[in-house]
Parts: sequence; structure tokens; C-alpha cells
Amino acid sequence: MFLPWNSSKYLKFYFFTARVRPTPLFQISQLLAFSQNLFKISIFCLQNLQKFAQSGFKEGDFDNLNVLLNACLIYFLYIFFGIDISKLTFDVTALIETKVCHKKFANTETGFKEFKQWIKTFESEHYFCMEATGIYGVCLAQYLIQQNYKTIVANPFIIKSYSRMQMNRNKTDKADSFCIASYCKNLFLEEKIDVNLYKPKSKYYQQLQSLVTRLEQVKLPKNQEVNHLESSLEKTVVKIITQSIGSLDRQIKAIKTAIKKCVKKDKTLRKHVQLLVTIKGIGDLTAWSILAYLGDISLFLTSGQVASFVGLNPCVETSGTSINNTSLSKSGNKRLRKALYMPAIVAKKHNPILAEFYDRLIKKGKPKKVAICAVMRKLLVLSFGVLKSETAFDPNYRKEKASQY
Repeated sequence: MFLPWNSSKYLKFYFFTARVRPTPLFQISQLLAFSQNLFKISIFCLQNLQKFAQSGFKEGDFDNLNVLLNACLIYFLYIFFGIDISKLTFDVTALIETKVCHKKFANTETGFKEFKQWIKTFESEHYFCMEATGIYGVCLAQYLIQQNYKTIVANPFIIKSYSRMQMNRNKTDKADSFCIASYCKNLFLEEKIDVNLYKPKSKYYQQLQSLVTRLEQVKLPKNQEVNHLESSLEKTVVKIITQSIGSLDRQIKAIKTAIKKCVKKDKTLRKHVQLLVTIKGIGDLTAWSILAYLGDISLFLTSGQVASFVGLNPCVETSGTSINNTSLSKSGNKRLRKALYMPAIVAKKHNPILAEFYDRLIKKGKPKKVAICAVMRKLLVLSFGVLKSETAFDPNYRKEKASQY
């Protein structure tokens, strides 16, 4: 009988990926467990085939049956781990058939090893999912990849939206890890899990993130010291502040030199910086910030998702005649918003496309701040476009495309 489902690959997978230990007793228990699962899957298939046979096969029935069989495989052959990261610990929830297992580990190398030992107690295929939480989750994600585990580092906004859709009312580490595991399971059901698997960046990319963050940290006290210098009259204080500014300037110079070396060593980073600077208004410093703060560009499917991540998407609140507010959501990375502000000021004067865009908004009666924020968003969208397509910015792209029709 023909089935729209390659069952043989799953049977081969179960035999060859099961960790068979040398004890005969364990081998017998493995075969018994496999036989039970295979029997349950067979019963499930026959029941659904009988339903389809009685009513007669219609268009789309094979697709529906394939979905049901995938759901059956989830039930018996796969385990989904949801990981909620915090500074000192991480919570893990494992979805195993109808059971839910939870455990907490230290966010250290020792905790990672304990987590690995706990994973070994489960004999099925594993999928791991965690949020992109910056430096707190990077080490664990790298560790899982090194151990050849299939790992997903999901956009936090997607997880939050999924949690709302599930009507989750509890906000605890345990509840969050369960929600993440459920999201991972849902990705498998929709056959989108392989597309979302985490692809680690090079060590130079991680180095860039640290250096750009440190550059921002050093610039802040320098600006403060410059303001202090302007308001100081005492010669001794002026001398001390001047020395402090000189020290911070040397640090900034050293960090910029280190960033240039880092970008030069990595082929992908070098290419991305070259693509970004083709957009008028974006220089090396802004390009570094975009690459560092935006993170893995493959996590975003559309420009709207990128704008939401940075917080440059409009937030509209309307209700009847009493409420009518529109503002930026500002729910994303404020450092990247800050990094895009000055480039937007430059772009609205020197980038012909963005200058025309800015003038059009002003003529429509938009406030200048709103127009500048729109230019910031436009710069971000253009940056996403050149990085996603890996094509240099072409100001005549629309005109050339229009001329083809």
C-alpha cells in the first residue's frame, strides 16, 4: 500500500541513533520499547487509514494523513527541550510523549556537563530551543552545537507572541521553558524546524559584538567628562579631567583598531561591512553597530521583523473616538536605535532617495522627529535588504526594474 510518508527512514533512524549500551539486558529493553512504539504507530496508521477508506480518498487527504503521521512520530520518537536562560542558571523542560520533565542547571561549564548527562537519559532524537538572550545564552548555544545537538536560537519576540497565543498567564522560568519547548514542537509539526536551526557565527563575529559594546561603554563616560570640563574652572580639576579624556580617547582608538583587525580577518564580516557602506549615510562605525546589535540576520524573514526587533515599528492605539495615539514601539534594541540616529540626520541631506523620502513626509505635515524616525527605519530596512540579498545598494534599482515593464 502506498503511503505519502517515508516510514522506512524513521525505522532506520530509530535503530541507528539509539544509544545501545553493551549490556544484553539493556539491548532487550531497547528492542521491547521500540516494538511497543512501532505497534502503537501501526495501530494509529490503520485507524486513520480505515477512516479515509470508509469515506473515500479526496483531494488533500494524503497531506492530512502525512500531518497525522508526523504528529504520531512526535508522540513516540522525538523529545523537545525548551531552555530558559538567566544570568546564573537555566531552566530546561523536556516534552516526552505525554510527560513533561523539568530541571534547573547552573549557567556554567559544570552545569553544561550536568545537562549533557541528563540528556543521555533520553534515548530518542533531540531538538533544543532557546531564546536569543545575548551573552547569557551564547556559551550554552555554542556548547550544544559542539555536541552536535540540533539547536534553535529563537527570536524573543516570536516566543513572546507564541506565549500570548497560548494564553499563558504565568511568567516563571519553568513556565517559560515549557512555552519554548512547546514552540519547538510546533515548529516540527509545521515542518519548519530544519530551516530554523542555529548556525553559529565565527569567533570574529562574537569578538565584534564584544568590541562594539565596549566602544559604546567607553564613549559614554568620555562625553560626560567633556561636559564636566566645560563646567570646571579649577585648574587642578581641569588637568585631571583632561587626563581622563586622553585616557578614554586612547581606549577608543585601540578598540577601533581591534574592530578593524577583526573585520579584516573574517571574510563574511568584511563583505557585510562593504555592502552596508554602499548605502549613503552609513559608515564603518554604523556598519559595525548594525552587525553587532542586529545579530544573526537569518533569524529574520522580513524587514518588518527587523524593524520590530529594533523598536522602529509604529505602535498604533485607537479605540472609538477617545483614543488615537501613534508612536514608536521602542521595544527593541535601544543601542541600535541610537546608532542609527546620526546616520539618519546625514542621510536625509546627502542620500537622494532618503532626502526625497524625508521631504515628502514633511510636506504631508509630519513632525520632523517622526520623519527622522522614518528615515532611521528606512536605513535599517535597506541594511537588511543588502545583507539578506548579499547585493550592494543600487539607488537606481527601482528605475531599472520599472523600465523592464
